[in-house]
Amino acid sequence: MITYFPMFMDVHVMVFVGFGFLMVFLKTYCWSSIGFNYLAAAWALQCSVVFEGFWHKAIITNFASKIPFNIISVVRADFCAAACLITMGAILGKTTFP
Repeated sequence: MITYFPMFMDVHVMVFVGFGFLMVFLKTYCWSSIGFNYLAAAWALQCSVVFEGFWHKAIITNFASKIPFNIISVVRADFCAAACLITMGAILGKTTFP
């Protein structure tokens, strides 16, 4: 488990700091993009852990145990949050809010 911690920290910093400050340079969104980034990343992390655990339990173990919350599930959730933020950045780059 200790081998996953450096990967967790790298991806976690990329998600919360990297994407947030990357969108600061947009004229329209500026500093509100950091708050929106934190909100979207936190929501994606939580939903990823719950949904992945739920579907794993529903399909494989028939709800025989609890949903695991360990470093591996958090690393997977970080990658899911990164994918969501990349998609959000692509949509913001192509469209604008009214």
